[in-house]
Order: sequence, then structure tokens, then C-alpha cells
Amino acid sequence: MFAATELSFTYPSGRKGLGKVSLKGAPGDRVVVMGPNGSGKSTLLRLVSTELPSSPGSLELFGEAWESSRRDFRKRRDLRKKIGIVQDTPVHVEDLTGMENGLLFAELYGLPRAEALGAFAALFTSLGLDEALDVPTREYSYGMKKKLLIAEALVHNPDLLIVDEPALGLDPPSRAALLRILEERSEQGVCILAATNEPALAQELATVVVLLHEGEVVAHGSPAELLAKVGGATRIEVHVTGSLPADLTTTGPAFEGLPADVVSIRQLPGRIIAESRSGSDVLPQLVGAVLDAGLKIERVEIREPDLTDVFTLFTGRALGTEASDRPVENP
Repeated sequence: MFAATELSFTYPSGRKGLGKVSLKGAPGDRVVVMGPNGSGKSTLLRLVSTELPSSPGSLELFGEAWESSRRDFRKRRDLRKKIGIVQDTPVHVEDLTGMENGLLFAELYGLPRAEALGAFAALFTSLGLDEALDVPTREYSYGMKKKLLIAEALVHNPDLLIVDEPALGLDPPSRAALLRILEERSEQGVCILAATNEPALAQELATVVVLLHEGEVVAHGSPAELLAKVGGATRIEVHVTGSLPADLTTTGPAFEGLPADVVSIRQLPGRIIAESRSGSDVLPQLVGAVLDAGLKIERVEIREPDLTDVFTLFTGRALGTEASDRPVENP
């Protein structure tokens, strides 16, 4: 569906947006790009969507070289009709209703009105927008505008769907509905290219994860392949009140009966922290040992290794917030 080869982009200010990134997506692939703000995620999506010129480097869309197709109006139009785009900032005509905005998008895609009405009816129902069809979008919340933008990007059944921060602004039911829609479209052969910094969303959605740092690919592979590189243990934090007697430590008798899969255990003020090779399977024995030590348990927190750990492994940095990846330049 798309193939980027050493794709690069520098903004007029001189800031590097992307440097020699190569990746591709086939029918049914769900390619999820992760990286801190400023790493090039949005720039990459803007390049693949043809919003930005793909030079230096090369971009193929549906087997056609974009550089040659962009000079031919008909080819350019036909290629772009096969793409659906969901930006992180919804843009609508606020005096128009949700349906009127949707029909405007459909008309721009060349979709007949009757066909668009039928497609929107199903999409609005799936996304929970039925009651807002005739409401001006100026009265929409951010989440409602995001759902409307998703419907507009899908109405013409694109072959390539590009989504920036898919779940941003969505409540849990809407997030679940969106994931169902994306998985269904993927099963129908649609290629999805998405950018997010939500590890759980990436692990749930992606068939391929691409980690970007400072405009470069630092790792890529399936979520399982990338997580296998970390090889980390599950971290279990037992929040407690009370303290261990002076003659009883986390290495003392109360903790000697724990499974060998508990690779470490230590006490901090108000917490017992254990690391386990077998996930949360050790929880019953751990809780029993903590209670036997005379401590009262307030809550238990379990953290599995995720893609943020993979990013740290390859870069030595946390997958946090850096400079904005939404540039002010408008080339």
C-alpha cells in the first residue's frame, strides 16, 4: 500500500523533521509509529499522506511512484482518493452540522450523496454520534469532533488509513469502538498507519511497531518481538501500612517461601516491591508473605514490561515529552 525509502524532510527553518526513514505497509498491516514529541511521527504521516513533498527519498503509493504521479493531476487525484486521514486536530465548518460536514467531505472524495448517507449512518452508529447528526459542530466536544473526523476518513472506504493519535480525546467505549472498526477494516485489507505514544494502544492495535527517535528509526518489529528484546520481569508493588520488625527483613524467614520466579524483593517506606519472571502468578504467595510479616495491605499495583521499556532500551531515554512534533512551519 505504501513504501517509503530513505524518506527525509527538513523544514524551512532548518529543523530536521525526518531523516532517511524506510518502512512499508501491505494490505491488512497495522503499522504503529511511536516516539517522543519531536521525533518525527507527525512529519512521517504528513509525508506518506502526500501533504508534504517526499524529497529527498522516495515514496510509492499503491505501486505508483508519488514523485511522478504528483505531476499528473488525474493520477494525483486518484491516488489521494484511496487515502483516509485522521489528523490529531479536527478541522470542520463549525456552523454546519455533523452530517453536513460529513457530506462535504464525501463530496470532496467524489462519493455520491446516497452512498455517503448510507455509509455515515453505519459509521455514526458505530461511533456513538447518532444523536449529534443535526447539531452544529461548534457545539461538539473534542472527542465528538475526533469521532466525526474518523467517520469522514472512512466514508469512502480508503485502502490506506492514516491516523494521528487514534484514541486521543475518546472515552473508553469510543476507544473500544474505534479499535473494533480499525481491526475490521484491517481484516478487509485496509492498511493502517498510525502514530501514538500509548503503549497499551500500540500493543493492542499494531502488527508492526516502529520506534522513532530524533527523526530516525531505532527499532521495528511486532509488539511481541520488541517486548522479547526487553526480557524484563513483572514489577509488583504492594502498598502497605506498618513496617517490618527490625529483626525481620525482606530476606528473612517470612519471605523465604516465595517461588524462585521472584527474582528480587525489597522494602521501601510504605511499599514492598517484588520482580517476578512469571508475571502475577506469584501474587498469592507474595500477599501471604506480606500478611504473615504483620503488614496491612492497602493496594497492589502490577506493571508489565511495555513498549516504553523497549524505547528506553534502544535510546537510553524515556518515551516522554520533548519538543513539539507539530511544527509551526507551513511549507
